[in-house]
Order: sequence, then C-alpha cells, then structure tokens
Amino acid sequence: MKYCAKCKTTVTGNGTRCPLCQGMLQETGTEDTRGDVFPRIPDTLHKHSLFFRILILVSVVAAVTCVVINLILPQHGWWSLFVLAGLACAWISLTVAFHYRRNVPKSILYQVVVVCVLTVLWDYSTGWHGWSIDYVIPITCVVAMLVLAITARVFKLNLGSFIVYFTIAALFAIVPVVFYVRGMLQVVYPSLICVAGSVISLAALILFEGDNMRKELKRRLHL
Repeated sequence: MKYCAKCKTTVTGNGTRCPLCQGMLQETGTEDTRGDVFPRIPDTLHKHSLFFRILILVSVVAAVTCVVINLILPQHGWWSLFVLAGLACAWISLTVAFHYRRNVPKSILYQVVVVCVLTVLWDYSTGWHGWSIDYVIPITCVVAMLVLAITARVFKLNLGSFIVYFTIAALFAIVPVVFYVRGMLQVVYPSLICVAGSVISLAALILFEGDNMRKELKRRLHL
C-alpha cells in the first residue's frame, strides 16, 4: 500500500505516482496483496514495434545499399548523399507525426513547418534553384488547409481546436506574399493561388465562425 501526502489518500497497485495529482507516492509499510489493480495498456510504440523495426531495417538496407553502389560506381557523383538526406527527412517527418498523433490538427501544422524548413534547406544545399519557395511551400500550405478542413469533417474534431489551427495554417499561407514582394519568386502562380485560398478561407471563417473564433481566442489568450 502506498500513500500520497498531498491528496491524503492511500493508493493500491505498483504505481510510483498518485493517479490524482501525479505526485510521488510514499510506502506505508503495509503489504498490498492485490498487486496492480489498473490494466496495463501498451503504448502505440509497443503495439507497432514490429512495424517500426521493419521500417528501420528497410531504411538501413536502402542506405547501405546505395552507399555501397555509389562507392563501386563513383563516376556519377555522390548521389547516395541525397538518398541519405531523403531518408533522414522522411524519419524526421515520421517522428513529428508520431509525436503529435493524438492531436491531428497540431500534427498537420507541425508537418507544414517541417516540410517547409526541410525543403528550403535542401534547396539551399543543392545550389538554390528556388523550387522550395516557388512550388513546395505554397502547395504544402494549400494542401494543409484542405486536409484540415476534410479531417475536421470526417473525424468531427473539436471546433475550437480546428479554428485555431486552421487560422494558423491560413496565416502561414500568406507567407509567400513576402517572397513575392521581395522579388524572390521565379514562378508566381502557385503563391498567388496559395494566398488567394488563404484570404478566402480566413474570410469565410470570420464570417461564419466569427463568434466562435472570438470566444476561442479569449479562452486561449486569457483576454
């Protein structure tokens, strides 16, 4: 038997923290013959451990194979470095998705940030051709807004959370305006479509969910 000094209650089982306040439990010296009374629920990583192990093995095999082939046939340049970088980017994106798996809107939003940052770094490291800001960033923002809207419908997400994350995604989609004003774009129409979609989405959100937006902002910002 264990005791929580903060909650002033005894707790059965083999846990080390109080289920009420999450504080550390103290031993009372009384033997608890019932053992752990709470069911042990395996986490997602444990349930899908075989899948992740296979995925890691496939990644290692692909990386090693490409490096070996590149070393045998070096006349085509060090293309294996691009394969390694691609695998690293894929695992970063997968890690972010797994970490925020319980909050779909937040996961989508972080994926937008990760994809945009990684593509800009990739573009810069390969000599800067501008494809990251011409195509990838605007297309990613538009896709994120569409996926958020569809996900909210299909999974019936909490309206407050959806409004907040959709608003942030729409604001991200206005970023290409900066690239356009600074003359950094070689291809303009993806960014124009992205900005237009963002402005229309924000306008629709304000017109149809303005009260809910105001309430949610007051609640989250403590206004």
